[in-house]
Amino acid sequence: MRRDFVANVSHELRTPVSIIRANAETLLDGALDDRVRSREFVDAMLRHSDRLARLIADLLDLSRIEAGRFPIKPTRLRTAAALKRSVDLVERSARSKGLSIEIRADDDLAVHADPRALDQVVANLLDNAVKYTPAGGHIVVRARSEGREHVRVEVADDGPGIEARHRERVFERFYRVDPGRSREMGGTGLGLAIVKH
Repeated sequence: MRRDFVANVSHELRTPVSIIRANAETLLDGALDDRVRSREFVDAMLRHSDRLARLIADLLDLSRIEAGRFPIKPTRLRTAAALKRSVDLVERSARSKGLSIEIRADDDLAVHADPRALDQVVANLLDNAVKYTPAGGHIVVRARSEGREHVRVEVADDGPGIEARHRERVFERFYRVDPGRSREMGGTGLGLAIVKH
């Protein structure tokens, strides 16, 4: 398992580093003088450095969570307000695809949770929903009480869904239902592993 993890991390790091390096070499070899093309190369370098930063941040978060060094400080939170914060994090990318996001949670529903951890979990689920929901689609985030001590939070979308044969594995690090499509959409392959942990 450790060998597979190291191999996957190496692959995920190698691709953006190679692209950044190739673009930098091309710029140094003369493309810097072409204002239009040089901007394209710099833009690609910025996109892939952002991808690297996301990957490193996710790896560090997952490492801290698994080592028990991700401080959890539960407090009483209004669920609807917490969900709204997470929706705000993905609103721009959702709007660019013409997606609508609806929150269904009673204003008086409260949850005892760590605000940062809850934000990260719901934002990761919403990020996936935004990536895989077709343009013009709809996403629903809902929360409801389950008994006296539990609140269930769900994210549902009009995306293609996940075939039954993949469902057991989607929370594994770097597991992708469609590897090519996931990488081109900018995912790190760690979001659902972070959600699970």
